[in-house]
Amino acid sequence: MRADFTMPVSDFLDSVRAGLLDTNLAPDLEKDEQISHYNWIIAALEHLSEDGDLPGPRDYNQLKSGIWEIKRFNLRITFFDTDGHGHFDPKIDFEGGGLWSPPDLPDFDYYLRLATAFIKPPSVVKTPLRELQLALAVRKEDVAHDLSKVSRYRSEGSTSSSGRSQ
Repeated sequence: MRADFTMPVSDFLDSVRAGLLDTNLAPDLEKDEQISHYNWIIAALEHLSEDGDLPGPRDYNQLKSGIWEIKRFNLRITFFDTDGHGHFDPKIDFEGGGLWSPPDLPDFDYYLRLATAFIKPPSVVKTPLRELQLALAVRKEDVAHDLSKVSRYRSEGSTSSSGRSQ
């Protein structure tokens, strides 16, 4: 959920599940294909959360500054990891198999957060800059939210039941 209480990744996945993505943006994604891709994406996300891996090395990209993306044809979901306490350590791995193979997935922190979801136009080679910037902004919001929870918890823990500082 974003700071403005919108849930764009959830909304995107709901559209994919229902086969409602705009086929003008994705001419090769007919309704039945969208539904099939939804099932694959959900299974991939479950596998990533449980096993720390994705089905295959061509199913993800390392983007920038610890932002990664899961990809299914031209459907993309960006994600990042965090400790859940207001900090993140960008996982960057350029030690992958070689020039033409993607990097190995690193050992992510406990929390994986979905940042953005979009259709990458078939004519575009790289993730659009605006999508990467949006993912970075979502991470900034998310980490600030986690940090505020930690600060609030610490301040509540420093007062007694009478409300006085100990």
